[in-house]
Amino acid sequence: MAFREILLLRLILPVADRVMGTRLCHWYRAIGRMQRWTPEQVTQWQEQQLQAFVAHAYNHTVYYRRLFDRLGLTPNDIRCAEDLKKLPVITKEIVNAHYDELVPDNLSRFPHRKIRTGGTTGEPMTYLCSEEVWGYVTAAKIFYWRKTGYRYGDAFAALGSSSILSQRPSFARRVYDRLRNEHPLNSVDINPEKCRQYAEYLQRNRIRYLYGYAAALYVFTRYVADNHIDLTQIKAVFTTSENLPENYRALMEQTYQCRVMDCYGARDAGITAYETQRGCYPVGYNAIAEIVDPIGEHTGTLLTTNFLNYCFPLIRYQFGDIVELAEPDGSRYNGQIIQRVMGRTSSVIQLANGHTLSATGIAMVMRHFDIVAFDIRKSAPLEVTLRLQPTAQYSETQETTLREELRRYVGDDCSIRIVHVDRFEPLPNGKHQYFYT
Repeated sequence: MAFREILLLRLILPVADRVMGTRLCHWYRAIGRMQRWTPEQVTQWQEQQLQAFVAHAYNHTVYYRRLFDRLGLTPNDIRCAEDLKKLPVITKEIVNAHYDELVPDNLSRFPHRKIRTGGTTGEPMTYLCSEEVWGYVTAAKIFYWRKTGYRYGDAFAALGSSSILSQRPSFARRVYDRLRNEHPLNSVDINPEKCRQYAEYLQRNRIRYLYGYAAALYVFTRYVADNHIDLTQIKAVFTTSENLPENYRALMEQTYQCRVMDCYGARDAGITAYETQRGCYPVGYNAIAEIVDPIGEHTGTLLTTNFLNYCFPLIRYQFGDIVELAEPDGSRYNGQIIQRVMGRTSSVIQLANGHTLSATGIAMVMRHFDIVAFDIRKSAPLEVTLRLQPTAQYSETQETTLREELRRYVGDDCSIRIVHVDRFEPLPNGKHQYFYT
């Protein structure tokens, strides 16, 4: 272990765990141990966790007690993953309609935070995420990143927006980010001048790891390659939030001469899956994955049951992604494996003035306004059109702020059209297409 990693994992994080109730260190050690279990041991552990979680949902939430009673079921009827099929799926629309009924009556027992999704795969949703889940997800990130040579505390640059960067970090968060050596670089509008600045920043600060949206990393890497900038100091690239097309991966591997690890996850679903080898995304032990509405062999809409999120239980949660699950393969991993993620697409809008917008980045901007849904498109070489469905709380002041915010990303010479609509029709798969190139 490097000195900074020892300092973080053995001294600082154990104290933070006790203060915040995160148990990151516990899960980091547990994930390492569980890697050595047999598939049967993993299944047995997950079934025990599932049974306790279902009992909690029934005993402490109005929603699940009413659902079980209506179906004539008891918690004892859900003993394993196969039994989950006895229950209907829960969607973002259901969560929004029954939010209060999903909050357990013993919520005070579980340290948690309130989160709102960005709306990239449908209607935005507010939910509660326990610090226990945060601890597991962060521990998994450390564990799998280390497979590339990364050590916790090594300097890394994060190219993203508010989904991976803190908007207004607290003092404690700033200290934590400083210790773990994160260097945030906003990529909502990643233009050539920003790329030049970021490349110089990476060289000056000897940053060896890149993390961020696949589309933003591709645009940046394209600039680096086209301008013959030497960034072979980069030892690994971690892509997230969007699908990673082969041409994006190939360019990054060729430019930096390093490994690219695709990192799949959905915070509201509590699922993590890091690409340990091509076509192998091990699903985190904290969740059970299912496929419904198949469109091919082992391929369909993904459901997850994250049995660590006691503060807001969601059983068979459908959040919009389509994946292909692999056949069980104990030689590669002792749990479930995602073979392909098919339901997310990398998108960029490139304007004639050189400004480039990433899909996920714009979605993270939009989440701060009182709207139901939106879409944005390049309607001319130097014009973008934003259609939005406002809520009753949306105001002229918000629209002025929104226009000013968009201006920062599209440039002074780009026209911005904002159009209000009554509703959006979903796509056949239930998603809302919000980004048109």
